[in-house]
Amino acid sequence: MIYNKIKHKYILFICLFFACMLCACTEKQDEHYDRSDLLPGENLFELIAGNDQLSDFKQLIEIADYDSLLVSNQTFTVFAPVNESLSGIDLNVITQEEARRIVGNHIARFNNPASTAPEKLVRMINKKIHTFSNGGAEFGGSRLLEKDVRAKNGILHLLDAQISYRYNLYEFIQLNPSTSQLATFIRSFEEYLFDERLSIPLDVNEFGQTVYDTVVTFYNRLFDDVPFGGLGPIHLEDSVFTMLIPDDRAWNVAYENLKPHFKRYNTNQAIADSIQNLQISLAILEDLIFRGREDNPAALDSIISTSPAAEYMHNPGDLFGNASRIEGSNGLIYLTDNLQYNEAETWNKPVIIESDIQQGRIIGPGTAVYTHTSDANTDISVSEQRYITVEAATSSVQPEVTFEIPNILAGVYDIYVEFLPGSIDGLPNDSSKVLFALKYMNASGRMTTRDIISNNLVTSGTRKVIMKVAGNFEFPISNCYDRLWMLDYYKGLHTIDERVANTTLTIKTNVTTSEFLKKFSRKFRIDRIIFEPVRK
Repeated sequence: MIYNKIKHKYILFICLFFACMLCACTEKQDEHYDRSDLLPGENLFELIAGNDQLSDFKQLIEIADYDSLLVSNQTFTVFAPVNESLSGIDLNVITQEEARRIVGNHIARFNNPASTAPEKLVRMINKKIHTFSNGGAEFGGSRLLEKDVRAKNGILHLLDAQISYRYNLYEFIQLNPSTSQLATFIRSFEEYLFDERLSIPLDVNEFGQTVYDTVVTFYNRLFDDVPFGGLGPIHLEDSVFTMLIPDDRAWNVAYENLKPHFKRYNTNQAIADSIQNLQISLAILEDLIFRGREDNPAALDSIISTSPAAEYMHNPGDLFGNASRIEGSNGLIYLTDNLQYNEAETWNKPVIIESDIQQGRIIGPGTAVYTHTSDANTDISVSEQRYITVEAATSSVQPEVTFEIPNILAGVYDIYVEFLPGSIDGLPNDSSKVLFALKYMNASGRMTTRDIISNNLVTSGTRKVIMKVAGNFEFPISNCYDRLWMLDYYKGLHTIDERVANTTLTIKTNVTTSEFLKKFSRKFRIDRIIFEPVRK
């Protein structure tokens, strides 16, 4: 018992000893970590306001209405240019927008000390990206006069010069007085959309709906919906593009050149004019943007734009040769006063219908259509190695098939049908005589049919025949579907069946009974149909 009491007292003593030590350590630890007397007492705006070297920058902050930002509990790094570097700015006339552009280029979120690695990209609140360099002695190309001045809500650096502000491609178009036509067109599609992903849920209202601290994001359907046909986010700083930008003179000349080709018909002329204006403007813009940084595009053999329907444009020197090169923050700008498009590779390409595509193909009564894949070793040229055979279901029928021809512009075309020989199916004696019916909308909005019949329209049993259906045929009205319509289609807002093709081409055999018994079959094979624009 005595031993147990001694043992218990000894254990109690040890516990009391360690408790005292723990208290002492805790007091010293609290003293060590209680840095309230060491933390800066001033916020970033107070630091700036108290520095005579930064009085002009302070005034800019107030004009920009960013002083409330720099007194908040959020953490920022401010790269403040001293007064001498702002001598070219008239603080009495500068607008808030201009002040925001300057100040926003000198503030970043979070702490960014001078020891930040040069490979780390520092994103400013205006979304521009800059980096430290020269061992932390420079930032954004400006020298740090003082560095790592602590505030209670961040870090202040003093710079000997403003950080150079470079427009991104979108800003350049919007802010350059000489590109107002393109800017106006682009601006008409600007939106600011609620971003649920970035917004913070605050509460639930009486209807059970979540109430958010709302965050909106910039959106322009011409550029942003890249998977569905957007041309690329030229407003983002972390995307890199090369863009050929027409000034107002170039835009106006191109617009007038394209205008006759996009003439529309509608019972409401204002609607027709609106569609025409939209499609001309889209046609000009479509092939102006290129991915990546092209330092000398004029020297390339070919180049391809971001347009979903783009094909290689050859001899880009014609396009870029007279352009002025300007460095942008997210790529290269080539400003031109003379837009030298090759229309055959851009807005006025041939319209090609592959016969094996079922969409837009209408089979006539008593007609059977079969799709075939050609032998890869055949010496007969077949587009994409697929073609169709059109034949009568019974011997008394003249088989026919009609093709919708989308995206016809107002203008002159040569029209061809490529017929394959019977020999491709092992029938070298199989040929036929055909006729055509071309249906289109006239200038008054009425549907018109032109029949094309001749004894010379004969296919071959042994060779491919590229048959000229019509030459220099003029379509008075455009019937094309622009990229915005197609973008909505890809997003599921409508179906391709809603597209109305005012132009159709019907192909039918023209074989009499006596010819059918002795000379021709009522069967033909089609590779593709081509509407080739006739250019001046």
